Amino acid sequence: MRKAKTMRNILRNLMVALFLVGSFGAASLPAHADPLDDARAAGQVGERADGYVALVDANAPADIKQLVNDVNAKRRAAYQKIAAEKSVPAEQIGAITAEKIIREILKPGMYYMDASGSWKQK
Repeated sequence: MRKAKTMRNILRNLMVALFLVGSFGAASLPAHADPLDDARAAGQVGERADGYVALVDANAPADIKQLVNDVNAKRRAAYQKIAAEKSVPAEQIGAITAEKIIREILKPGMYYMDASGSWKQK
C-alpha cells in the first residue's frame, strides 16, 4: 500500500514537471511561432512512445532534421535531470512524457508512433 502511494506521489510530481517538457522550444517563442508544432502540423515530425520526436517524413528539410536533434537533446537532458531528482529511470520519464504529449498536446492530424513502431495520426 505504501509503495503504491509513494509511486502515485512520484508520478504526480513528475506530471507537473513534465508539463514543461512537452513544449520545448516554445517557451522562448511567441505562441504563433513554435517550430516543433509547425513541423508536427506539416506531418514532418511526430512523437515517439519513448518521449522523443522523430522524422515522419524522411525527406524533411535539413532545418527540420536539426530541430529534431535539438528537441531530443533538450528532452534527454530534462529526462536525466528529473530522473536523478526522483530516483527513477530516465526511460520512465520519457515514456510518461510521451503519453502526456500524445494525449494533451498533439492536435488532430498530428503523428505519433504506436507501440509497434508505426506512425498513426491522432
